[in-house]
Amino acid sequence: MLVLEAFLFGLTIAAAVGPIALLVLNYGLRLGPWAGFRAGAGAASADFIYAVAALAVGAAVAQTIGPYRRVFEIVAALALVVFAAWMAWGVLRPAPDSEARPTAPRPYLTTLALTVVNPLTIVLFLGFTGHIPPQTPPVEQAFVAVALGLGSLIVQSAFALGGAGLGRVLSDPRWIRRLNLSSALGIAAFGAWGLLKALA
Repeated sequence: MLVLEAFLFGLTIAAAVGPIALLVLNYGLRLGPWAGFRAGAGAASADFIYAVAALAVGAAVAQTIGPYRRVFEIVAALALVVFAAWMAWGVLRPAPDSEARPTAPRPYLTTLALTVVNPLTIVLFLGFTGHIPPQTPPVEQAFVAVALGLGSLIVQSAFALGGAGLGRVLSDPRWIRRLNLSSALGIAAFGAWGLLKALA
């Protein structure tokens, strides 16, 4: 169940059409499918790195806070809900400049670096740590990290390989709003689910 949650979380966070998604799309459209796939792999690799870090942090925090584990789970779940609300607010009040940015060389390293330094990515994965039981075996933790990275890679690959058809969809502000709102609702659902588990 935890592995499936991680996979769905990877799909959900990658579905948001932000600067990274638009950059991956641009690589695919301008430099070809292979460049687009490498760009998507860079973003998914960053998600995988953060998944590993979140699991490690979650395990360390679980050992440290002991009886306050439930409080930590509630705070982490609320962080996801608040982030989703902020994201939904941004969908309803979009920035005026929503066009895709020009591509840069080295697609894998570029998207990896840009995703890693994104502070919102850090917030998302810290929120996800509340879903990790304190006694999760290391092998299962590894599967969770891989599943999350795989979910992200699938969506990033769709952006990279979608071609002109996907480009038309993502050039339409209405479709961008729908995709981003769906991602926000998905993140909120993860937060709500974590909150229900913490309060059960």
